[in-house]
Amino acid sequence: MEKQKIRAVIFDLDGTLLDTAKDIGAGANLALHRFGFPEHSREEYVGFIGHGIRELLRLACPADCTEQQYEEVVRFYLAYYPEHCTEKTVPFPGIMDMMRKLQEAGYILGILSNKTETTTLRIVNYFFPEIPFRVVWGNNGVRLLKPAPDAGIALTETLGLKQEEIMYVGDGESDMTFASKMGFAAVAATWGYRPRQELIDNGAEVLLEKAEDLLGLLGLQ
Repeated sequence: MEKQKIRAVIFDLDGTLLDTAKDIGAGANLALHRFGFPEHSREEYVGFIGHGIRELLRLACPADCTEQQYEEVVRFYLAYYPEHCTEKTVPFPGIMDMMRKLQEAGYILGILSNKTETTTLRIVNYFFPEIPFRVVWGNNGVRLLKPAPDAGIALTETLGLKQEEIMYVGDGESDMTFASKMGFAAVAATWGYRPRQELIDNGAEVLLEKAEDLLGLLGLQ
C-alpha cells in the first residue's frame, strides 16, 4: 500500500465504526422469543455478524425451525430493528475524532456495509450528521453483498478513482476478502468482531490496534 496514492477511505459499519451488536442482538432475541426459540448472548451475535441480516438470523434460528418460521423471524426483525437501531449502539473509541481529521485532510469518505441500506443510512445520519460521506451503501437488494466484487466495481465507477486509490477499512473476513480481491488497500480494525488471524488469513495488509492508527498510517499524525 502506498499511502500517498490513497484518495478515498471507505469503511465497513458494524464492528468497524460502531459497536452495533447489542441492538442487533436485542432485535434478534425478540424475534426468536416470539417462537419460543433459544436466545443468544452478545458474544454469540458478534460471531454471526458480517454477512447480512438474513445469514445472521439463519445462524440464530435453531436448525429444526421451518422455512416459514425463519421468514417470520426475518420479518419481525426487519420491522423492529430499524426503529431501535441506535438505542444501545456506540462508536468505538477514537472513531469520531478520526473521522473529523480524515475529513479535514480532504479524503473522500464513504461507507459500504452488508447491513440493509435504509437502516445503514439511518444509523449513519444519527451518529455522523456532520461527515459528508460521498457514498453510504448497504444491502439494497440489487448489489451482491461483500465479498462479491459488485459493490467495489460500482464504487470505483461512482468515485471516478482507480482501485489503488481506495482504502477499505473493515473488521471481518468478508471485508478483507472483498478489499484484496478488488485491489483496494485492505486495512483491518482489530477492535471489531473477528480474530486477528482471521483478518490476516483473508488478506489484511495492515492491522489497526486503535482508530488513531489509521491517521498515522496516512501520515496525519
